[in-house]
Amino acid sequence: MRWSHANKTGAITGTRQQGVAIITALLIVTIATTISITISTQLQLDIRRTGNLVATDQSQVYSVLAEKALRIILKDKETHDGFIEILIKDGIAKRPLFIDNASIEAEITDLSACININSLVDTGGTINTLTDTRLSRLFSNKGIKNNVTQAIADWIDPDLINRTPNGAEDGYYMNLEKPYRTAQSPLYSISELRLIRGFEDNDTYKMVTELVEGTYDKDTGRFSGPAICAFHTANATPININTASVEVLKSIQPGITQSQIETILQQRTDAALTAVPPVFKTPDNLVTVSSYYLLKTKVLIGNANKVTYSIIYWDGTETSTIYRTQRTL
Repeated sequence: MRWSHANKTGAITGTRQQGVAIITALLIVTIATTISITISTQLQLDIRRTGNLVATDQSQVYSVLAEKALRIILKDKETHDGFIEILIKDGIAKRPLFIDNASIEAEITDLSACININSLVDTGGTINTLTDTRLSRLFSNKGIKNNVTQAIADWIDPDLINRTPNGAEDGYYMNLEKPYRTAQSPLYSISELRLIRGFEDNDTYKMVTELVEGTYDKDTGRFSGPAICAFHTANATPININTASVEVLKSIQPGITQSQIETILQQRTDAALTAVPPVFKTPDNLVTVSSYYLLKTKVLIGNANKVTYSIIYWDGTETSTIYRTQRTL
């Protein structure tokens, strides 16, 4: 009986050991499989991440090359004249390119064709009367009510003194449902207008958006470039009569007629104007040659899609990139 009992007990113990061994083996296989899948997944993510970083760096290189190409165009008289002719006729210059596996689109607009909102206030906080008058007339012609330039000036200037009756400083904005403070600096992006008093409602902002982005004339199919923009310069930005949109031309001279505007458009289409037309009785800060251009470069490489905004300055002889960003200007 003893021997039989020991044998029976031993048989039971062996079965249990085999079960534990199988479970242990399965557990080891499961852990090994999990580790293998984790490593494989991480490796794929690392490969994709590295690919995206390489594509992003490559996109940056193409954006810089687009800047250099524009600077070369501006410095060469023959290509410069042809380029300006495109801007005068179409309001915008676009050029799609395909290099290896990259799709590149360069879009150029003339910043000297629009009214620079940052020219409204100088570094000391003093209003530039000429810019204020033209900007007020532009908004009024568009149907934007009240004198919204006062609120813009308060947003930019360094003090906290309200301009009356339509200005707004911290006291106004801090009492809103979602309070915030004024920038007390030039606009970094034209989209900041959305934060300023007078531009809150959707109807007003829709009208301003048309001034910012430009519009297409359904009848002529012609693109009318941006009428307002925001970028930082030391002095008030002059307006180029050759490339300024109809809205901007109307804002320069009070009482200017549609017939006079059409005459200017026809004259500059035939040949770029070399002098400010006499119809503009106040030719201050008006020019016929531009100094500032906005280059928007879109680069698509695989899944990487990068948009770069660059401001190119041309003084008539030399060119330089004075600003570059990945955010909207």
